[in-house]
Amino acid sequence: MAKFSLLWVAGVALLFGANTLAQDQPTKWEIGGDYSLVDFFPALPGSNSHVLNGGGLSLVYYDHWLGFKADFQGYANAGKIFTGVPVVTNPIVGAPSTGTLTVNGDLATYLFGPVVKKRGKIEPFGEVLIGGAYSIVYANLFTAAGAVGKAPGNNSFSLTSGVGLDIHINRAISFRPVEIGYLLTKFSNPFSGGAVHQNNFRYVAGLTFNFGGE
Repeated sequence: MAKFSLLWVAGVALLFGANTLAQDQPTKWEIGGDYSLVDFFPALPGSNSHVLNGGGLSLVYYDHWLGFKADFQGYANAGKIFTGVPVVTNPIVGAPSTGTLTVNGDLATYLFGPVVKKRGKIEPFGEVLIGGAYSIVYANLFTAAGAVGKAPGNNSFSLTSGVGLDIHINRAISFRPVEIGYLLTKFSNPFSGGAVHQNNFRYVAGLTFNFGGE
């Protein structure tokens, strides 16, 4: 009986030790679901920034502290008001001089790139992602202004760089309270004399699901 008890205790100890060792190994894959906000600056003189709410998914493969991320986000832009659209300096023929326009034009981004993360229970990280963006906001403004000519395109180069923090609830699930960064889009914009850079702010929060440890 004593021998059996010793074997049982030894087995439990080995099992516990193996489990502890497994928990010390960083996971290889991370899938995230999030809420996201973009403070979008349309680069229209006289027009304020517009807060767009949305969310998305991300997938990261890690080799220890270095990862490669695919990030997909979508944002709603329901009836945003663009004031004083200045087309006086715009070469488009047939547009009114100024106007206050209300248009829709949702924004979507698809970005890819490296992530550097300190592995552990609390995991700060930084990332630089490059890809594209899609929105019809400038095309809708073009139409609403009654402009004549070639409408601006709906696709754009996009880049984001930022930092964030993940906190492990357990080995499989992490809480991301904050991920903040700069978001660049380059939609063609005939209303501002050729300016094509939109310098925006991005915030992300959500949960990540971790699996595939060594």
